[in-house]
Parts: sequence; C-alpha cells; structure tokens
Amino acid sequence: MLKSPLKTQFLTTIFLLHVLTTLQSQPFSTNLSKKSLGFKKEKLTHLRFYFHDVVTGRHPTAIKVAAAATTNATLSQFGLVTMMDDPLTEGLRPGSKVVGRAQGIYASADLKDLSFLMVLNYCFTEGKYNGSSLSILGRNAVFAPMREMVVVGGSGLFRFAKGYAQAKTYSFDLKTGNAVVEYNLISPGFASGKPITQFFLYLPITMAQTLLKQNHIILIVLLFSLLIQGESHKFSRNLPSKSFPFKKEKISHLHFYFHDIVGGNHPTAIRVAEAAVTNTSVSLFGAVVMIDDPLTVGPERTSKIVGRAQGLYASADLDEFGLTMVLNYVFLEGKYNGSTLSILGRNQVMSAVREMPIVGGTGLFDLHVVMRLQRLIS
Repeated sequence: MLKSPLKTQFLTTIFLLHVLTTLQSQPFSTNLSKKSLGFKKEKLTHLRFYFHDVVTGRHPTAIKVAAAATTNATLSQFGLVTMMDDPLTEGLRPGSKVVGRAQGIYASADLKDLSFLMVLNYCFTEGKYNGSSLSILGRNAVFAPMREMVVVGGSGLFRFAKGYAQAKTYSFDLKTGNAVVEYNLISPGFASGKPITQFFLYLPITMAQTLLKQNHIILIVLLFSLLIQGESHKFSRNLPSKSFPFKKEKISHLHFYFHDIVGGNHPTAIRVAEAAVTNTSVSLFGAVVMIDDPLTVGPERTSKIVGRAQGLYASADLDEFGLTMVLNYVFLEGKYNGSTLSILGRNQVMSAVREMPIVGGTGLFDLHVVMRLQRLIS
C-alpha cells in the first residue's frame, strides 16, 4: 500500500475482504451462523499496562507528521498530528517487559486546552493475546487526573469487543514532553470461548461545523438525535426499542476486492502527510495516505464496482509495514446502495490474512457490530 519514491510507482494492490455483518444475502454475500464464528458465553477481563510516549531523544516512538500554520502559536498546539508506535509495558519502568505496542495517531483538537483526538490500535505481543488488537477512538484531556476513552472493536481474542479504557498519567516531563501513562482496560466480549478485553478512553461529540465560503465564516449548527441508554435530560429522551425496525439478528458474509492504486495516471491513494524521517524508515513510518479505492466483485480492475473505500491509512509501525486503517466502505450496489461500514484497525501488510474490526455503519448497517478479514492477493 505504501511505496518509497525510489521504488516503482506503478502498483496495484488487490485485497480479498471478508466482511461479517448482520444483513441478508446479496450476490456478493452469504448468511452465516453464530456457531460457525465460535460465539460462547461473554466474559469480562481487566488488563493493566503502562504506555510510554517518547517524543525526544535518539529513538523517539512518537513523531510529528503534520501541523497547521498556527500550531506553534497556540498554547494547545492545535492542529498538531503525531504518529506513534509506543511500547506498552507490564511495569512503569521503560525497561519493564513489553506486552504490546500503541500504534496510530493522536492529534491536538482543542483550541484552548491540551486535548488529543486518539485514533489507535493496541497491538498485543504477550502470551495468548499475541497477535490480537484493540481499537480506540476517543478524547484524551491530557491534564485531567483520569481520562476515559472508548474501545470500538478488536481482532483475534478481542473480536466483537466493546467497552472503555481509563488512562492516568504516571509521569510527564515538561522539558522533553515524554510521558508514562497507566492504562486499565475492562471489557466484556466473546470470541471462540476466550475472554475479550477493553480499554479506557474518551469519545467527544461535536455539535457544530465551521465552513469557509467566499471569504466568510459560516457556522452551521447541527441538531443531532442521540440514541443513548439512561435517564432523560434536556437534550435527550428515552426511546422504546419498538420504534426502531429491530428484527431477528442475522450474520452475513460479504466478499469483494479492494484495489489500492498508488501510481499511474489515475491513482486512488495519495500521500498527504509524512514525518521528517519517513523516507529513510524501512517501514515508511509516519506516512499518511488518503484513499478513494474501488471495491469490485472480482479481482480484475475491470470487474463490476460495488462500492468505494474512502478514508486514510497511516504507517504506524517503526519496524515493519503495519498500517492504521481509518476508513468507510461506501456501497453502491443493489439494496446496499448508500449504506456504509466504518473500519478502525491494524493492517499488517505482509501477513497472509489480517483481521480488523468494523466499528459501525449507516443505512442497512445501522447499529451493527461486525468484523473484517482481509487477505493479500497481489
């Protein structure tokens, strides 16, 4: 998916995607049973580890890849985007046993306070969790004593995971910017009878959008109907489940091909940001690529298009091609036309099969929790 400028630019990478979702069959989908996926009784698991964010020194694990023209003039470094491949350790010391990596992006998204948008995967390397991951999307108010963020999905032993992660700063060096953060993860879930874990992080809800048009700033305030469980407040109300078209759950298998075209006259994947060290890194660490890739019924590029993969992937592994995938599958075929599925996960490009969580969807995919398997074809 990522190519160095010194290498051949004419490349088409095709992926076979298996998307498991709760929908009826289409020409590129089939129904599956829960038993075939190994669903068993749900368990609750607690993980605790330490997150080391190293931004200075000879071997930083977090590197700036983009910034706004005004970033350095703001107290909160608003607009700063950082790519990370931070070690997760069993103990608080840097030399403690490494149990995984935090790979992804954090970005300063608060004009006044130091608060990060967190988009990352916890990739575990220890014991039975080796090769499994958890995906996080949330808000990290850095100077709050305790922060809570959402776990939106997972892979391996964490398939179909949901929950939250709590973060507490253990140490923060104002001179270097290096920090050690304690994480506690609590999560219910199930996958092949094995426990599933969850993280503590924080998810912000945006109520307004600013647009630039003809040199005028137009503030558009959007009214959202939020579906939540809990007591009624001024901006919320309880809704009966019968007011939604909930029906008996079905599990379906969607099968299509993902074409990532990074060269030629009509590329569908373009690099939009990078770190100063990206082109000297063996993994192109820090490269951020925006995509609008076609999804087809067959492996040929001329095959019928059933949708588009739109979003970004970023190289978030210091040592190998490990991508953080943040994208939407926008379907154009049959009854799925206009429906979408949202992905947040880790893509180990050189692995024969990769698994990433689907964290939500729209249209026929409303309120569904699913998973995706991906296999490299060419």
